[in-house]
Amino acid sequence: MKKEFLSRQYLESVSTANLITIADDYGIDIPDDLNRKFIIEELLDIQEESLSLEEKEEEEMKEDDKAVLNTLPKSYNHTKINAVLRNPAWAFVFWDIKESDITALKKSGASLSLRVLFFETEDSDEVIDTITNELTLADREQYVLIPAGRKYFVANLEYVETPGQNKVLAYSPRIQIPYESEALKSYQPGKKIKMNKLAELSGMEELLRQHYKCHRQSF
Repeated sequence: MKKEFLSRQYLESVSTANLITIADDYGIDIPDDLNRKFIIEELLDIQEESLSLEEKEEEEMKEDDKAVLNTLPKSYNHTKINAVLRNPAWAFVFWDIKESDITALKKSGASLSLRVLFFETEDSDEVIDTITNELTLADREQYVLIPAGRKYFVANLEYVETPGQNKVLAYSPRIQIPYESEALKSYQPGKKIKMNKLAELSGMEELLRQHYKCHRQSF
């Protein structure tokens, strides 16, 4: 267990009995007739050694973390795409492309894009809305603003060799978007909305006002 930092000023202010108790905590055997000045010096020496050891261990841990980061590859040489929801309004989409696919895309001169498809139900094949963002071959992640009221989406990594003919390089699992209250979804400053008591106490109205002020493009 990490012990409390002991200053000389603090140690000189406590009683001899307390000094002996502190020394016991540090595993120091104190003879009954030992001068309190020596007890204080011994405690400070022990603490200095302990702090030096802790600093060394922390530095070694940082070096180990750096070593792990330096060994992680920039690519796992798999063509895959996935997405996670940051909140009901934003999705974080990330992907990897294997070297052979990158080589083929460069050779063909194909353009790459991220296409997000929205569905009404988990099993529906009918696409009710799409968002398409152009990509470079160096891109590996992107945030996507989700239109209000959408329920499910799939993120596609697509390429185009011939105009009008999109081909799917990889696609994510179908992801469910958490349900939004209709009242909260349509909120605008000055518009009175009916909230239950718990929502009022949570400060929801002020939260919505600030969100509208800073991110009104998502409304």
